[in-house]
Amino acid sequence: MKRLLCIVFLLCSTLPPLRTAQAQGQVDCGVVDDIDYPIDSASRDHDDFGMYRQWFNGYHTGVDMAFDRPGDEIQAVAKGRITFSDTAGWDTEKGVVIIEHRFPDGNTYFSLYGHMEESDTVKFPTVGTCIAKGSLVGVVGRPSQSAPHLHFEIRKMRASTGGPGYWNVDPLDGGWLHPIDFVEQWKLRFRPEFRAAFSATTGLVMPPLMQPDGDLVLVEDNYLEALDAGNHQRWRLNVRGLMGAVLMPDGSILGRTLNNQVVVVADGRFVSAWNVSQPLRSPPFRLGDTIAFVSDDDSVVGYGQDGVQRWQTPLYSRVERYVQSGDKLAIAAYQDGYKLWVIDSSGALTYQGTAPAPITPISLGDGSFLILVASQIALLKPDMSIETLLDAGQPLGRDSQIARDAQGDVAIYPGDGKYLYFFDAQGGLRWRQAMPIVTSQPPLLAMGSGCLIYALAGDGTLIALHPEDGTLANSVRLFAGGNHYTPAARMLRVSAGEQVQFSPGYLSVATIDGATFGGVECQ
Repeated sequence: MKRLLCIVFLLCSTLPPLRTAQAQGQVDCGVVDDIDYPIDSASRDHDDFGMYRQWFNGYHTGVDMAFDRPGDEIQAVAKGRITFSDTAGWDTEKGVVIIEHRFPDGNTYFSLYGHMEESDTVKFPTVGTCIAKGSLVGVVGRPSQSAPHLHFEIRKMRASTGGPGYWNVDPLDGGWLHPIDFVEQWKLRFRPEFRAAFSATTGLVMPPLMQPDGDLVLVEDNYLEALDAGNHQRWRLNVRGLMGAVLMPDGSILGRTLNNQVVVVADGRFVSAWNVSQPLRSPPFRLGDTIAFVSDDDSVVGYGQDGVQRWQTPLYSRVERYVQSGDKLAIAAYQDGYKLWVIDSSGALTYQGTAPAPITPISLGDGSFLILVASQIALLKPDMSIETLLDAGQPLGRDSQIARDAQGDVAIYPGDGKYLYFFDAQGGLRWRQAMPIVTSQPPLLAMGSGCLIYALAGDGTLIALHPEDGTLANSVRLFAGGNHYTPAARMLRVSAGEQVQFSPGYLSVATIDGATFGGVECQ
């Protein structure tokens, strides 16, 4: 039945989206001020959005939840107006209800609840009526082609039919939104610490790029997209296979694709494109006005924006990791011992060192690096002088993470998945605390003025800890993407005024006020 509805839905989806209920002269059902999931115990980890299913010859436009729970009650996720309600909306696949919601950002979105039935006590709501958040819209039904479950959608386009449930391309390109990402972002938007949020059209492949005018450039799976400070799209370009990009001094954007092509974009237009002669293994790094790459043959190669190769620095060792800080690139490698190099914009080796254990360089963003070897932590300064900071008292694994505040205090995650440590500027251990979150990836750590310690877990949970004793101050979560999760797209930054910007690795990027979040006063 879903396939039969595709033609009808295509006609409906070409109509302009509604902005408000009043636009059609209908009853005002109010602006959404709270949101939740349509059923209790909704899993934020189960993710079949965008999954291709051959039986339906398309990509899934929602998420399925509440499997094998026939008769369980389904509730409206937010206040709104009923635009569609039919107990046979999907024929033998059961009934569908659609609700129109007006949100505080001025946009109208629609929530869809499919595969539902009525019960003796729960009836489908009437089209045109208002409904409150938490009011019942139906119960989990028994569709003919699958186990009992709820099909839940969020979409932007006009919704007066049940819709197809599947689409012939990525649903994110067809007007649908990822329901879990949408709900989690709006739950955050209604919190007092919220300051701003941006949403990529498709999955991010790296943290966003911030332009001097405040615009945000999102590097997505197959697109470059620019958003203004109001989260309005300025432009979007199709660039297949993007795996990284950098901002150039002239304001243009240079990106690298998986087939070793480099494109340069300015003001939403392609300016140039060129191919790199050797296979690459890294995204581009901008060192001054030079674009550097780590190549498959364990060299670092530098290019001008015009595609002319400027230099190549062979390392003759197996590159294990690399990280940029300012105009320098630190590279850890192994060949007859563990080695560390730092390369500048001219391709010169400004620092060379060896160690008896694996080396982990961590960027401080100002041309300096924290260097982790065994249990030791050192500071490699911009002038390439090195200073030992402390001994953590235990091995620091390859998954270790570290953050340092302006006073020199250091928070350490040693990679064991269990504990977080905090050392003062003199190297003394202040406390050790069990991680209050379980994380599938090493948590990102950040510190701003020193009033709080922030950690972003692999599941998208952001926590704030009190530096005095490591106790939990608060937590919030964005959706990390489920099957679409990209660890390289994760980001955690603390800027002036204790403004915390984070992205869990999928679609959403948010900024919160750290002091409000942690319930503290920050200098």
